[in-house]
Amino acid sequence: MPDFLKTFYVPSSEHLIEYDSASVTTPTDDMFESQKKQLMEVEKSRTWSGSLMDTKLGQERYTRSLPMSHSKQCYAMVGLPARGKSYIAHRLARYLNWIGVKSKVFNVGKYRRELVGVNMSCDYYDPNNSDGADSRKMVAGHVLTKIVEWFRDDPEAKIAILDATNTTRERRDMILDRCLPENIKVMFIESALDDPTIEENNIKEHKIRCPDYQGCEPDTAFKDFSERITNYKKAYQTLCLDLDRELSFIRVSNITQFHINNISCNVQSKSAYFLMNIRTNTQLLSTSPDTARVRSIRRVASEEIPT
Repeated sequence: MPDFLKTFYVPSSEHLIEYDSASVTTPTDDMFESQKKQLMEVEKSRTWSGSLMDTKLGQERYTRSLPMSHSKQCYAMVGLPARGKSYIAHRLARYLNWIGVKSKVFNVGKYRRELVGVNMSCDYYDPNNSDGADSRKMVAGHVLTKIVEWFRDDPEAKIAILDATNTTRERRDMILDRCLPENIKVMFIESALDDPTIEENNIKEHKIRCPDYQGCEPDTAFKDFSERITNYKKAYQTLCLDLDRELSFIRVSNITQFHINNISCNVQSKSAYFLMNIRTNTQLLSTSPDTARVRSIRRVASEEIPT
């Protein structure tokens, strides 16, 4: 944690409390629990007129954001291919296991290759391809079942990270609908990227070497994967406050800007803080049901780090 600032996340994303380390000690779990209880009372009494909270669906989805003691959680990645989702998922799982929160990454691509096969053309990912869409939905359902079984079989299991694109609200609602009956709390982590140069480098350095393109020429693999991304873009629905305000999510833009919404437990707070420190310079957008505020936080480590 930086010397000049202690940042403490508490339930509901508009409550971002900043501590001056000169006068306040590092927040403890007891402090978090105290703040959580107070702020949950505020949340319960709040009326969000004109939003999804006025509907039965909104109220049901909001209950999924409420803190649960020692809860099972699913972190569902969101984003187009070649956006660093797998990198984030594995880094986060490694961190959570290190702090004693048993976590596991479930990569949908791996299961898809086992169930459907490799060398699937870019047309398989076209949303207008009904057979491909049904196949991908089947694979997603299979992986969600694996997650539920993992939680049932291992009492130590805490965080399952679903490493997949999950680019539509229909697919994200499928995740919620599968996890809710099992008392599995869901948080979405979206990785967005609008720099074509970084996208091209990611494809050339990582994707054309993946099992899907074994035996393919690099140029052929690059072209096919680029077309795969184009197909995903046709149906891509990013996380946004207008439609997803009641969900817990972290939206990472270009690995430098973070939009955090409805963070509601200590583990989610630790996860958000870890993700924000993957890079030295970040901008945090913390939103509330009523307003959107922008707080810019430049983290400087105890030693000088060039920016």
